[in-house]
Amino acid sequence: SLAENAISNKGAKALSRALLVNRTLTSLNLRNNNIGSKGAKFLAEALKMNQVLVSINFQNNAIEEEGAQAIAEVLQCNRKLVSLNISKNKIGAAGAKRIADALKMNRTLTKLILCSNQLGDKGTIALAEALKHNHTLLSLQLQSNSISNKGMTALTSALRLNHGLVSLNLRENSIGVEGAKNMAHALHENNSLQDLDLTANLLHDEGVQAIAGAIKFNQGLTSLHLQWNFIKSSATKALAHALLSNTTIQLLDLQENAIGNEGVIFLAEALKTNTSLHTLCLQGASVGTNGAIALAESLISNKTLKTLDLRGNTVGMKGAKALANALKSNRSLKSLNLQENSLGMDGAIFIATALKGNHQLTYINLQGNGIGESGAKVISDAIRASAPGCVVDI
Repeated sequence: SLAENAISNKGAKALSRALLVNRTLTSLNLRNNNIGSKGAKFLAEALKMNQVLVSINFQNNAIEEEGAQAIAEVLQCNRKLVSLNISKNKIGAAGAKRIADALKMNRTLTKLILCSNQLGDKGTIALAEALKHNHTLLSLQLQSNSISNKGMTALTSALRLNHGLVSLNLRENSIGVEGAKNMAHALHENNSLQDLDLTANLLHDEGVQAIAGAIKFNQGLTSLHLQWNFIKSSATKALAHALLSNTTIQLLDLQENAIGNEGVIFLAEALKTNTSLHTLCLQGASVGTNGAIALAESLISNKTLKTLDLRGNTVGMKGAKALANALKSNRSLKSLNLQENSLGMDGAIFIATALKGNHQLTYINLQGNGIGESGAKVISDAIRASAPGCVVDI
């Protein structure tokens, strides 16, 4: 790795000469240097000839549109490169269009990371058009690119035709209800997309309800990230209803949404019959004692959930007691995070004593629960005695 080495365009020029004769180096990491567009051009010329490199990271190198154009030319002729990261390079919509045009012809690249590049809707529309022709790209990351409903509409239109892409990262954009509805329409037709990340957008209940309606029937999606989307209990109810029939989703991330006890109770009811969900993330989701009790009841019958993250809620001592009782019979949960949940010493003791004979749980987090240093040692020792294979953060 040559990351963070203050490499300028001169260093890039020297490196390009080495790449012309290289026969062994397969991965090159130039993250956080300053090669600029000139350096990108030097390296691009070498990459047109190099037949060994399969992965390149140009993140944060100020290559801008001109550098993106040079890299696009590489994608048109290079038949070895499978992974390309050009995040944080201010390539803009024009640079994205260059890359998109190259993708229409490229048949080897499988992973493209374009996060934080000021693409906007124009750049996104160009990439969407490329996806209609390119069926080899598996992963596309477009985090933090000021994409609105307009760009999302183009992407979802492409997803109806594209059956190659399996992972799409749209975190931290400005996608709203309309964009979510368009994604829902696409998910009715597309069963190849597996990982969809819509964290930190503006979906609200209405948008998420539309997506929930689609995943009742979708048989491809395995991971759905909806953190920070202003979701409340009504959308959570729709998601829970979808989980009753969906058999493919393994990870559902609802962190930092005010779904409350009501929303969690809906999810808990679904968990009693759902057999596919492995990971449920509910950090900072306004889960109180009643929500925890409902989840505990579902854990008694659920045989597939492996990870439950309840950080930053208010489960309390009574909620901890209910979860502890569930852990006595549950044999599938491997990781439980109860950090910052106002458990107190009593709640932590309930959890610790419940683990006797539980050999499945491999990780538990009880930090930030007002247990104190001496109490932490007592709890930690008790858990280690009950479940020696369990890692404890306390």
